[in-house]
Amino acid sequence: MIGYDIDGVLDSGLEPTGDFVIISGRTFAEYDDLCRKLAQMAPLYIRGVGKFGDRQAAGEFKALMINHLGVTVFYEDDQIQADIIRKSCPKTIVNIVK
Repeated sequence: MIGYDIDGVLDSGLEPTGDFVIISGRTFAEYDDLCRKLAQMAPLYIRGVGKFGDRQAAGEFKALMINHLGVTVFYEDDQIQADIIRKSCPKTIVNIVK
């Protein structure tokens, strides 16, 4: 299964393919029209609560969900979060989107 982040990945024009999920470090307060649109395309998992911009917590949440859901490839734009995912999910290929 393939996983995608929203900010810097899906909102940059990258088109998702195959069987996929969306995993975001966003909080409930950041759930907007884009999230609603994406949630109609695939399951969308968001961090829910926490401090805005907390890249460490966002990366840890994404790693937890990747392991829980069995995601084998994940698209991420943030290097800090990508490093956390790589460390926590050694069987998952993490592709950095620039």
